[in-house]
Amino acid sequence: MKSYFKVLFILIITASITSCDKKIFFTSNVRSKVESKNIDLKKLQYFIDNDVLLSREILSDNTSVAAGNVIFKNGKCYETIRLRANTKGICTAVYPNRLYIAFETGDNKNITFSIPKSAGSRDVYQMVNEDIYRNHSSTIKYEGKIYNLIMKHGYLPRLMIRSREYYESETRKERRMKGQSVH
Repeated sequence: MKSYFKVLFILIITASITSCDKKIFFTSNVRSKVESKNIDLKKLQYFIDNDVLLSREILSDNTSVAAGNVIFKNGKCYETIRLRANTKGICTAVYPNRLYIAFETGDNKNITFSIPKSAGSRDVYQMVNEDIYRNHSSTIKYEGKIYNLIMKHGYLPRLMIRSREYYESETRKERRMKGQSVH
């Protein structure tokens, strides 16, 4: 019976911890509110909402792989890099309608997230190629190489932040009294 209560206690604690860490989509409206509070976008923790696989064919005479796995399919060699939903990322550069997010350290490991060209205040920042508006391709440049994007749910991954970070930016500043001890 004691083990039942231990398991129940652990489940309650886990549920309460994870419920405090909800995420919201990073939209142009959210960005405006965060920036209006003078919060640096590079100080927020970002997440991706959808699994995505970056895949490229490797020519047989050029088999060097920088990251990821090598898969042989129909006699061809493919390099794949998997980016799972809820992976943490940091902002490395901020531009008017886009952000560069890095999910791993190193050079040329930024992924561009932008709002659609006809953006409204509720449009979500999503993964895009630098010139997606010109060629409408499902490719992305990563580590200086061109990869095909394979999305788990059929849509481009979108950017999220913790709702706590957003809602704390909307509330007034608060401090906690530390108390005093008798000397």
